[in-house]
Amino acid sequence: MISFDVKLDRNEFSLDVAGKFDDGITAVFGPSGAGKSSLLNCIAGVVRPDSGQIGLGGRSLFSSEENIWVSPEKRRIGTVYQDGALFPHLDVRGNIEFGWKLLDADEQRLAPLEIADFLGLSHLLDRKPDGLSGGERQRVAIARALATSPQLLLLDEPLASLDAARRGSILNYLKRVHVEFEMPMIYVSHSISEVVSIASKAMLLRDGKVEGFDRPSALLLGAAAAGGDIDSFENILDGVIGDSTDHLTTVKVGDVEISTRHLNKNPGENVVVSLGANQIILAADQPTNISARNIFGGRVSEVWAKQGKVFAEVDAGEKFIVELTENALNELGIYPGSDVFLVFKSSSVEVFDA
Repeated sequence: MISFDVKLDRNEFSLDVAGKFDDGITAVFGPSGAGKSSLLNCIAGVVRPDSGQIGLGGRSLFSSEENIWVSPEKRRIGTVYQDGALFPHLDVRGNIEFGWKLLDADEQRLAPLEIADFLGLSHLLDRKPDGLSGGERQRVAIARALATSPQLLLLDEPLASLDAARRGSILNYLKRVHVEFEMPMIYVSHSISEVVSIASKAMLLRDGKVEGFDRPSALLLGAAAAGGDIDSFENILDGVIGDSTDHLTTVKVGDVEISTRHLNKNPGENVVVSLGANQIILAADQPTNISARNIFGGRVSEVWAKQGKVFAEVDAGEKFIVELTENALNELGIYPGSDVFLVFKSSSVEVFDA
């Protein structure tokens, strides 16, 4: 667990944040200039706070009161940035092994080649960064951070420069890393879609202060109030390819089977599914005689309304965020606990390689 009580004043910007993060994946979310990266830099040791304390796993990394300051290289914290920040003169193998070689032998818990294999990088070991795609560079950056056997992984807008296909793929890898290596993470982003997809808890920052600390979906309303972009919310879900016909392919997502366009994929392949919140229709009763191929029941778990927009979280064996209007909500009589039907076209579903 990491605990912090950080105060920082720099160039007319003030950060005053306190909190505790558990061993899961915690997102730090908020608009530009909220203090997200500043908080990560304080935790990593790149920036020294003016006052406060930072602790990790029972060890004090910084305390102004006790005059404690642990240098960044001794904090056992891995960091992944938006651009990957790879060494351009080293190949993939050299990048991954760089920090690992600096560790004492008894600290080298994770083997670089095993990490590379886990992240699907084994065939790229001899390639330089300029010969990699954006998604591949980010996977190398993650592998390099993991090779230092960190107690905590910090990710600062790691997917901001990637397209939807690669974002879904990297999110899937990060979730696997968390489970496989039991690696706690702090994930900084301004994307609600990413936060809801990956995090178990989220902290909403605004103007250098904590506005909320709750389940990611419960911060949707706060994000709207803080100026967050919720117009393009995507449900990003892990799936497995099922059966195919000449026109359709099914993808199993949790307990739900989703129909999408025909895909040239084999049954059992892992994929990432993207479905816009504004592409889903909610119905109070099961519709009939319509062209949409996806109709399945669920129960509304939460509802948030803000400035004419409403977002409902529906549990259908997998959780979906749905966008609708307040008029539609009122006319349908939908509230938390309501049984509803989710309706969307197969053409609304995007499927990417995991």
